[in-house]
Amino acid sequence: MDNTLKRNDRSRIFAEDFFDMITLISGTNRPDSWTRKVADVYKQRLQRKGVEFAFFDLVDMPQNMLNNTMYDSKHPDLKTVEENYLNPASAYIFVVPEYNGSYPGILKAFIDASDVRQGFHNKKAAIVGVADGRAGNLRGMDDLTNVLNHMKINVLHLKIPVSSVRRQFDDNGEFIAEETLKLIDAQIDLLQAL
Repeated sequence: MDNTLKRNDRSRIFAEDFFDMITLISGTNRPDSWTRKVADVYKQRLQRKGVEFAFFDLVDMPQNMLNNTMYDSKHPDLKTVEENYLNPASAYIFVVPEYNGSYPGILKAFIDASDVRQGFHNKKAAIVGVADGRAGNLRGMDDLTNVLNHMKINVLHLKIPVSSVRRQFDDNGEFIAEETLKLIDAQIDLLQAL
């Protein structure tokens, strides 16, 4: 009896064994940021839809994790982050603020320090840009898309720019942009179907 698996059988087994979890990443280490508030909206929408997800806020990243020796040996805290948030994820939602016309350098450094093949290759991602201005970090979303595509990540076409972010919340901190909530729900649905 031939015990070798055909190519389609191996793909099917891999797909069945692969985790089906989204990791939501708040892409700045700035405390009490608008980015975190928008990420919290995503958390609520994911919970409401019953989607399995993990949440990683770059604020919680240990300060000594990224340094000039990060490429020489894996910092134990980074290894823990990879094991809990990156490796088991089949998809990502990146919530990224606009910093100087792009996305934060801390997010790029975090990606660069991570095991890209294990944590990112052949996965999928959605991106939401956050800005106090009127463009909603369009350039930053494009820049991040290019980086993610280089890492073999399939980036969802529906990218949501949250412009004038302060005006999207009421005085009680509730997100009041109904049209954006509809887009968020559509983005989550499309990401799961991708």
